[in-house]
Amino acid sequence: MPPAVVPSIAAARLLVGALGERVGWWPSRFTDATAQRTFEKLFPRTAPRAALESVSAVARRDHDETFGPRVTHLFRLPDHLEDRVAAWLASPEADLSWPPADLAGIRAALAPLARSFDPGGQGQVSLGGPGRLARRDALEEMVGCYLASAERGERSIPFFEASA
Repeated sequence: MPPAVVPSIAAARLLVGALGERVGWWPSRFTDATAQRTFEKLFPRTAPRAALESVSAVARRDHDETFGPRVTHLFRLPDHLEDRVAAWLASPEADLSWPPADLAGIRAALAPLARSFDPGGQGQVSLGGPGRLARRDALEEMVGCYLASAERGERSIPFFEASA
């Protein structure tokens, strides 16, 4: 993915993580109002980052239980992309906002990051091979898939197939 997409990856993870918490895809509450107050006391300058890292760990584990730890998805990207996301989060230009408290606000915040992509149904959704990660629309399709499935009241989990 192009370097300009790295902040969008971080925002997508935080917002999809919050979406997953609100609709019950994973049993955590790292992005709700109580967590926000707690994180702001413990990490006054980096509270949204702490929430991002916490909810990402829960979502990664959830996805890994479905696919195994070798499949690429929003919460487990190739090492070079994970390194770029981590470097951006540690940089002074990292600007991450706390996710909206309500589901409608989360959906509205996700909309600009999403491309209309509704595979219909639920379960695993292949977005093609890992070579697609070099294209900006890959992130937009991932986010669109999560958003569409939540709006349907189902659960789709987009991923990239391993190289042959």
